[in-house]
Amino acid sequence: MHKPGLLPVYSPSRISTYESCPRQYKYRYIDRIPREEESIEAFLGSRVHEALDGLYRGLLLGRRPGLPELLDTYRWQWGRHWHDRVRIVKQEYSIEHYRRFGERCLENYYQAHTPFDRGEIVGLEHRVTSSLDPDGRYRIQGYIDRLVRAGSGRYEIHDYKTSGRLPAQGEIDVDRQLALYQLGVERMWPDAEEVELVWHFMAFGKELRSRRTSEALDRLKSTTIALIDRIEADTEFKPIKSSLCHWCAYQDICPVWKGDRPVATPALSDKDLGGGRSQETPAQDDHRGIDLRSVSREALREAILAAAETEGAEIHFDERGHLWLRMGQLAPQASLDGKADGWVQLSDEILSLLFRQVERAQWSAKFAEKLGRYLAS
Repeated sequence: MHKPGLLPVYSPSRISTYESCPRQYKYRYIDRIPREEESIEAFLGSRVHEALDGLYRGLLLGRRPGLPELLDTYRWQWGRHWHDRVRIVKQEYSIEHYRRFGERCLENYYQAHTPFDRGEIVGLEHRVTSSLDPDGRYRIQGYIDRLVRAGSGRYEIHDYKTSGRLPAQGEIDVDRQLALYQLGVERMWPDAEEVELVWHFMAFGKELRSRRTSEALDRLKSTTIALIDRIEADTEFKPIKSSLCHWCAYQDICPVWKGDRPVATPALSDKDLGGGRSQETPAQDDHRGIDLRSVSREALREAILAAAETEGAEIHFDERGHLWLRMGQLAPQASLDGKADGWVQLSDEILSLLFRQVERAQWSAKFAEKLGRYLAS
């Protein structure tokens, strides 16, 4: 346990773990139960990161490894680190499939960025820290894959992704991880006037970029503090049963999977939330969003109704008890399931979008504060 008045140092991955499953968070960060098992996706991602780290360290020494050398490094690291506790959940795919997938990621990246002469490398796997509040009680830390000085007062935070899913730009624009890293960069490099966040989705050969306003960063601080308060106040850490459980290293001790009476809070069903679109299962470590599954139906209704009263949105419950929302600021209608007149049927996806838009400062401060209190409760 941490000392009274002093909160533990949080990281984006620590926060995301709680959002995915509070019980997994407890096992990992509070009980600190060791686990040697890792998923093949995590193993692959580590090997790709090591290969790219070697590439850029070579560049810092004045030499540029060729693509064959990069791939050889990757294969060597794969063999060096392989162990019998690497777990393959998707058993229709072989070890060779995953190894080759990592090679394709590196090939795509190398071909897109050679001769690697954009900007000055400031740090590789660089640790950054920051505080979310003036008193330094809410502390954040993380490791930047590659930090680049792109010009006078201009910095870029680069992150490598081996996910098999390419997110939309709107998801990138509200991603928490690199925005929290930006707070650390601005603290540690006072000359940073502009910071650009860069994601490399190597499986697709795509680079996505985003910038955050000072208002959006302030909003991010507030919502992150509210979420940390929620974590610190939790005494039950109820497990959440979902498709992500298949990748969890603690499945063997979780009461949901031990044959005991399940104590997990079930996911909100179509009946409860109005039948939103099914979503692709996110890859491990790419899970984002609010812990919607711990929100009761009545609490959800009250929160949305209160928010609508503040913002002037329209709320409607149909004869089956489904909740519909109409608000012009929500999102382009073409991207959501809803009626042509702008009514949107509430779902996990839509509710996540509501909360994410608070971080983007698209709604009023009063509304953000109300939602922040709700999330922290």
